[in-house]
Amino acid sequence: MEAPLLDAPVSPTTPVAPAYDRTVSRALVHRWALSEVFLTDSIATGEGTFTAAAQLPLSHGYFRDHVPGRDFHDPLLVLESCRQAVTYASHLHEEVPRDTTFMVTSWTLDITDPEALRCGERPGELRMEAQVTDRARRGGRLRRLAFAMDLTLDGRTLGHLTMDTNCTPTDQYHALRRMQRGTTVPTAFTLPADPDGTPVAPALVRRLDPLNSVLDAVVHPDPGTLTARLSARTYRNRSMYDHPYDHVPAMVFSEAARQCALLLAAEGTSTTEDTSTTEDTVPSTPEAGSGRVLRLHGRFLKFAELDEHVRLTAAREEDGSRQAFRMSAVQQDETVAEVRVALG
Repeated sequence: MEAPLLDAPVSPTTPVAPAYDRTVSRALVHRWALSEVFLTDSIATGEGTFTAAAQLPLSHGYFRDHVPGRDFHDPLLVLESCRQAVTYASHLHEEVPRDTTFMVTSWTLDITDPEALRCGERPGELRMEAQVTDRARRGGRLRRLAFAMDLTLDGRTLGHLTMDTNCTPTDQYHALRRMQRGTTVPTAFTLPADPDGTPVAPALVRRLDPLNSVLDAVVHPDPGTLTARLSARTYRNRSMYDHPYDHVPAMVFSEAARQCALLLAAEGTSTTEDTSTTEDTVPSTPEAGSGRVLRLHGRFLKFAELDEHVRLTAAREEDGSRQAFRMSAVQQDETVAEVRVALG
């Protein structure tokens, strides 16, 4: 079922109580599967401000596939819920037409209270107090929107998020992509999903399902560094590629950065001696703290084509007492994405 659409903002003095009893229209968060919709409500509270709500499930094939860590909600699930809130608000409150393609150009998630991620007996209730921090128009149509959010989870302060997006009419988007390539643009659903390189063992990146590990051909050339290849195996992962993307989405790069960080955090333990997976062995989970993402900052610079290799390099960084890591993604000698992750 879908929540009713609100035609006008409420007064800023009106008490805001977002609902958690049904999801919003999947079309307005750009999802095919109802199981991939987490947003439940969005209420305008003033000029460029809104309150959004999302339910965080206790069972999910991607966002709950962690070893260990099932006692806590996935910070990337929080990130995806915020992405849905931004997309929905753009349509509902900013009057961006439905035939619009959104592209995340940057986002930053800061978890200020990791304990707030702890699961209870019921699904989590995420609340987002949001504002539009910047707009850009061209030809009378919104082409860029930036957002900032204060986050609470089950009534407890969780952290903050900022997100910057470009908005392009879908027909213009497809024309641009065809012009860039000079041919029809393949999608994740039309390409083979055979990995070119040995897949990382899922347990080494705290996963059970191999479809949720996104790294192939992992090599540790020097202490504190690694190289890898973004795996085509994930093209059949219907959480990462819910609909026929024609490029690598920001969420997949964010997941890749987390997995690179987990491998580097566990470096030096016996579990990192062999990153490959075999039918006869399941490596033990690396001991590297909780492995939860406390901060993620991503910049997405260019389209990453699905039919060309994406090479990943990652290294440790200094960030006070936290374990911090930087990942760069390069395709055809151009940097397409940069993601920094801090674990705790």
